Amino acid sequence: MGQGLLHAHVGAWEAAFVLYIIAYILVRLRQNRIAKILHMILRLLFVIIVVSGLWMLFAYMAGEVRYYIKGILGLVTIGLIEMTMGRATKGKANLSFFILSLVLFVLVILIGYQVI
Repeated sequence: MGQGLLHAHVGAWEAAFVLYIIAYILVRLRQNRIAKILHMILRLLFVIIVVSGLWMLFAYMAGEVRYYIKGILGLVTIGLIEMTMGRATKGKANLSFFILSLVLFVLVILIGYQVI
């Protein structure tokens, strides 16, 4: 079961990364209907990421501080993504949120693959 959770978690992060970039570009191009659908799928992936991440954290890696930090950074990343998409939909300036969320996204993935 641990491998299945890991694959679901990693796959959801990877799919969320791609969907986030595509949805952001579509919002900027004013393709709001398609972007809204992708944003909803992205939110579903966030639920999968959080549930599988918490399950793995408390079932297998409860003693390692690095994974608690990864979880906190992951939640901050999800929050920044939601803020970026909301601001983009309203037409407000949000390039700094977009770049910061991508940087945190990469940082969380690197921590997950134990590169950092």
